[in-house]
Amino acid sequence: MSDSLTSSPSVGRAGQAAGGALEPVSLIDRLLEAAGDRLNPILVKETRQSLKSRQFTLWFVLLLIGCWITTIGAIAYVGPSIHYLSLGGRLLFVYYAILALPLMVVTPFSAYRSLSSEHEENTSDLLEVSSLSARQLVNGKLGSALLQIVIYLAALAPCIAFTYLLRGVELTTIVLLLAYVVLASIGLSAVGLVIAAATRQKYAQVVMSVTFAGVLFLAYSAILTAASRVLSWDSRFIHSEGNFWLQLGLLSLYMTTLVVVYAAAISLTTFSAANRSTALRKAAFLQQSVFIAWAAGLVLNGMPRDGVVSAFVTAAIYWFVAGALMSGEAPLLSLRVRRTLPQSLFGRAFGTWFNPGSGSGYIFAVCNTVTCAALAGIACRYYSEVGSHSWEACLKTIALLTGYLVAYLGIGRLAVVGLRRITEVSSLGAFLIQVLVTLGGSGLPFVVRTLNEQIRVADIASLTAPSPAWNVPRMLEGSLSADMEITVLVATGAVALAVFLINLTLAGHEARQLRIAAPRRVIEDDQEQQATEPQATNPWGDRPAPVEPNS
Repeated sequence: MSDSLTSSPSVGRAGQAAGGALEPVSLIDRLLEAAGDRLNPILVKETRQSLKSRQFTLWFVLLLIGCWITTIGAIAYVGPSIHYLSLGGRLLFVYYAILALPLMVVTPFSAYRSLSSEHEENTSDLLEVSSLSARQLVNGKLGSALLQIVIYLAALAPCIAFTYLLRGVELTTIVLLLAYVVLASIGLSAVGLVIAAATRQKYAQVVMSVTFAGVLFLAYSAILTAASRVLSWDSRFIHSEGNFWLQLGLLSLYMTTLVVVYAAAISLTTFSAANRSTALRKAAFLQQSVFIAWAAGLVLNGMPRDGVVSAFVTAAIYWFVAGALMSGEAPLLSLRVRRTLPQSLFGRAFGTWFNPGSGSGYIFAVCNTVTCAALAGIACRYYSEVGSHSWEACLKTIALLTGYLVAYLGIGRLAVVGLRRITEVSSLGAFLIQVLVTLGGSGLPFVVRTLNEQIRVADIASLTAPSPAWNVPRMLEGSLSADMEITVLVATGAVALAVFLINLTLAGHEARQLRIAAPRRVIEDDQEQQATEPQATNPWGDRPAPVEPNS
C-alpha cells in the first residue's frame, strides 16, 4: 500500500514541483557562498566581530530608542498643528544629531581600536608575514567601518524621510547633510587607522586613544555646527552656481586628502623593508596638482593678490610638514626596494625623487615648493591686479618664505643626519627635530628682544633675519626699510642656496643607487609558490582538499 502511494504519479509531480521550487533558493545560496568566499578576509572577520560586539548592539539600540522618543515626543508636542506647521528642518536637525554621534565618534574609534588591538595582541606581525597585503588589511578595516555606517543610515532612513514629509526642508539639503556626515565618518576612520598604525607602544596608545576621542567629539560638534548653517541657507543659494562650485571644491579637497591618508595608512601598515614612500609621495603630488588647478581657476576669475599669497603660504606649510616627515626616512634602500627602481634615463631623472630616502624627500619637497612659488609669482605679477599689497611686495614675500623653507628643512635634515651617526633617530624624532630647529630660529629674536631692553628698541638685521615669523608679515606689509629688505632677502637666499647644495651633494648617493636584479632563488621560489600553492576557498584561509582521481 505504501509502495503504491509513493510511486503514484501525483506524488511524483509534487516532489518535482517542490524540488523545482527549491532549486532557485539553492542557487542563490551557492552564489552568496561563492561571493562570500571572494570577500576580503579581514572585512569578514572585522564585520563578524563588530556586529556581534556589545558596543555596536548598545549604540544601535540607543539610536533606535533616541529616534523613537524624538518622533513620539515631537508629534505629541505639536499635536494637530502638525498639518499646518513646517517642522521638517527642526526635526531633521535632531535626527541628524542622533545619527552623527555613532558615525562621527563610535565608528572611527572602532576602526582605530580594531587596528590598535592587533598591536596589543601581537597579531600585527602575523598579518605582515601572511599572504595578505597591507592594502587588503586597510581595505578590510575601512570596509567594516563603511558597513557599520550603512547599517546606521538604514536604521534612520524612515525618520529622515518623515522629516521631508513634514515640509520645511528640501531634498537637496537632506542629501547634502547625509553626504557630509558619511564622508566625514569615512575620513575619520582612515585617520584612526593612520594613528593606530603609527603608535605601537602601549603608553603611546593610551595617550593617542584619549586624544583621538577628544578630536572625534570636536569633529562631532563641528559637523552639527555645519549642519545648522546648511539648514539656514536660502533655497536660491543651495541651487546656485556658486554653491555648486563650493561643494565641488570641498569634495576635491576631501578626496585628495583621503587619498593621502589612505596611502599613509598602507605605508605605515606594511613591513619596514618594503617601499613605504612612493605611493605616499604620488598622493601628495596629486593633491598639490589639484590645489594648483583650483588656485589657477580662482586667479583667472579675479582672485586678488592677497588670496594668491595666502594660497602659497598654505602650500608652503603643507610641504614643510611633508618635508619634515620625509627627512626622517632611512637614506639606504633595502634590496627589495632596489629591485623596483626605475631603469630608463627619464625614469631615473624624474622618478628618483619619488623613491624612499631622506635626501630624495628633501629635494622632492623643495622642488614642489619652488614650483608653487614660481606659479604664485607669475599670478601676482600678470594675472592678479586687485589687492591691498603691491605685486613687488607679494613677490618679495613669496621669495623670502621659499628661502626660509629651503633653509630650515635643509638645516633640520643635516641635524638629523649628524645625530644618526651618534645614535638612532626615529621618524617621529626627526620630525620633532625639524620643528624644534624652525621654532628656535623663528622665536630666538623675540626671546632676545624681550630679555634685553636695549635690543628691544633697535631693529638689528642680524638678529631678526633668521625669523620667518618676524620678517614675512613685515615684508608683505612693507614695514621693513629698504636696506632691511635687501639684507634679509640676500642673507636668506644665500643660506638657502648653500644649504640646498650641501643636501644635494649628500643626497647624491641616493640618486646613484641603481636597480638590481632579483636573485634566481627568489624568482624560482615566487614562480613555484604561484604555480603550486592552492588559493584560499573561504575567508578563513582554508585550502581546498586535494581531488582524488576517478578510478
